[in-house]
Amino acid sequence: MTDTLLKGFLDYLRHEKRYSAHTLAAYERDIIHFRQFMASHLGQAMNKDGLMQVAHTDLTAYLARCQLNEKLSKTTVNRRLSAIRAYYRYLARREGLQNEAVLQARSVRNRPPPPHALNETDTARLLRYITPNEKSGWVDRQNFALLMVLYGLGLRISEALSLNCGDILAESIIVSGKGNKQRQVPVLNLVRDAVGQWHDRHPSPQPDAPLFLAPRGGRLGPRYVQRLLEQLRLKLNLSDHLTPHALRHCFATHLLMGGADLRVVQELLGHASLSTTQRYLAGDLKHLLEVYDKAHPSAKG
Repeated sequence: MTDTLLKGFLDYLRHEKRYSAHTLAAYERDIIHFRQFMASHLGQAMNKDGLMQVAHTDLTAYLARCQLNEKLSKTTVNRRLSAIRAYYRYLARREGLQNEAVLQARSVRNRPPPPHALNETDTARLLRYITPNEKSGWVDRQNFALLMVLYGLGLRISEALSLNCGDILAESIIVSGKGNKQRQVPVLNLVRDAVGQWHDRHPSPQPDAPLFLAPRGGRLGPRYVQRLLEQLRLKLNLSDHLTPHALRHCFATHLLMGGADLRVVQELLGHASLSTTQRYLAGDLKHLLEVYDKAHPSAKG
């Protein structure tokens, strides 16, 4: 049975906000669902006093139930939260019921999906295609060195383009990542060789000069790299997901597939927490676990 608080809210939406019957029905379902959960969760009726008692942790518990138990999408969960906040704003204006914990609740973040990694075969095909020969000019040598740095060191595009000529000639480099946090990344021989070949053709290879140069001079920009990979993707019929960041993703995924420890990959990527690395590699970790389960001796009856 609809109580007077909910009836007043629905009348307000119908007559003052002019919401459609479909929207009104959705709001009513969402508020009833929320109130039923809170009545059980808090062990009290959802009258004015009960609605005032809803704390931030209670609302978090409700949203978690929506996501985990009901398997609702984040879009649907945020729609429910929007209805709840609208309900509490109405109660604040019309009934003097102030509950800042609910009114200031933030929507559930919709994290973008992680980039898709190329498999090792396609990655090798890409690198073979752009490997320079004796007749290659400086642009081809730079392109090869740049992609080797992205894939071979797992750098962000901004980190790679900020390198100077003197940064990558030792056994390892110090990379300045997000928030100016520095990390040490070992340099593989293949990467060192690719950069060395480009360094020999660099027009002005002073230690403090940009390692990667724009066609008209100055430091190379990210749009050039994006266009380069777009062209290579079309020529080699590679995945639409091939981007500069996807090469970093390939670096991490291929390391894990080769047996690298997740915490080592975390350090190499410069992630502040292991959970970030796990989210970043979510789909690949699932695949790796399936492979591991099939390959592990204990799974072979």
